Amino acid sequence: MLGLSAYQPAAVWHPLSGPPPVRAWCRGLAANPGAPVGVLLRLLAEGAEPLGPVRRPELPAPVLEAALRHPQWPVRAALAERPDLSARTLAALAGDRERRVRRAAASAAHRVELPPAALAALAADRDPETRRRVPGCAGLPPELLVALVQDTSPPVRAAAVRAESWPQLPPRVRTGLRADRDPAVRAAVQRALRVERELPVTLAGYIAESDPARRERTAASAALERPLGEWLVLDDDPRIRAAAAGNPQLPTDLALALAADPNEAVRLAVSLRPDLTEEQRAAVACRLPDAAPPLPWVAERAGDPAELLRLARSAHPLVRCAVASLERLPRAVVAVLAADGELRVRLALAEHCADAPGGLLRSVYGQLLGPAALLADARFPAPGLARWAERPEPALRLAALRDPELAPEVSAALAADRDVLVARAAAADPRLPWRALLRALEPDAQPEAAAANPALPVPFMHRLLELSAPR
Repeated sequence: MLGLSAYQPAAVWHPLSGPPPVRAWCRGLAANPGAPVGVLLRLLAEGAEPLGPVRRPELPAPVLEAALRHPQWPVRAALAERPDLSARTLAALAGDRERRVRRAAASAAHRVELPPAALAALAADRDPETRRRVPGCAGLPPELLVALVQDTSPPVRAAAVRAESWPQLPPRVRTGLRADRDPAVRAAVQRALRVERELPVTLAGYIAESDPARRERTAASAALERPLGEWLVLDDDPRIRAAAAGNPQLPTDLALALAADPNEAVRLAVSLRPDLTEEQRAAVACRLPDAAPPLPWVAERAGDPAELLRLARSAHPLVRCAVASLERLPRAVVAVLAADGELRVRLALAEHCADAPGGLLRSVYGQLLGPAALLADARFPAPGLARWAERPEPALRLAALRDPELAPEVSAALAADRDVLVARAAAADPRLPWRALLRALEPDAQPEAAAANPALPVPFMHRLLELSAPR
């Protein structure tokens, strides 16, 4: 039996339907926002999943200190991976006895600057994999960099050779690296010394270019002279023609020559150019891809309300999508896009625009039966969603849990829902009646989500840990 006589009336006692779901309870308690320090410390010391408390969004100081001293190295390594660690704590982990913890600390030191003594210790570490991670550490002194490029391990030397640090190296060290016996080090030197050549803009320069990748980049972004543009639109390779069609510096008349190209990607690129009139855009026949390509030129017009309104009425759905993806839009533009006949345009507005109307969010969510990101959005209108609790679509029953006036008996029914995602979300809902919460803790229900429910009484959290203890 759960054995809750000290905490709840006898009417809620019932036997477990199987062995205690120890790991699920521990994972849930570790994530429970209502779990106090005492419970988290017990989870670290006694729990079946000691990594859980370390991965909480916020870690109380006593729990951090306990994790720092934890006997299991994976717990200390997980602590090193937290983005909010202080330099003091990270320095302690950098001196850990376990090499895998020191590796994690060296990687974390790329974003947190360690004291010079800690960096020096990492640079001299006996583990070459730890040393290999040191060149990217924040605030690395030049003398440690010089030591690392002369390390006995070739991977360490190769990692230490970087374009930004090459000028800091003494001439004799640079000479030695150029002649290094290891090919990976010599390759790193070549990368550090590589200077990007300007893309050709003339026809002669393009013909002389032998690198296919640079040719495609030229077609896509270079300031093309007209003879080169005329050459590119006749290229046999459709990738080159598509790249040129999307280059805003290709003259409009040359781009329009590709409007009837046999290749779908070429025609799509033409249709999305910024210099076309809407009549010209509408005349280009092309299928819409599943994923909308980025249109930087639309974002560049974000400060022009009249232009945004014109583009919001564009003949091309992907242009309208690009407008709808801007975070801030004038009210008139939002109104036009919210009434757009293309679902993908309304979805882009719902996902990106801070001022998207709540009715639009609810409509898009209902049509797509998701996505979860919309449901979790603070803009999503919650009152009235309880009416979806008995709908056959699981996504709508899930949305019903957002209603602040959801009746307790409806919440209990959703905790026993046939859909796992709905039942899991309901089991974690702090409004769940106690009897339903007890049932959700059972091994054949949603024990992890129920253990994460912040309404769980603290004495009962401790009781679950007692039931989870090895016999």
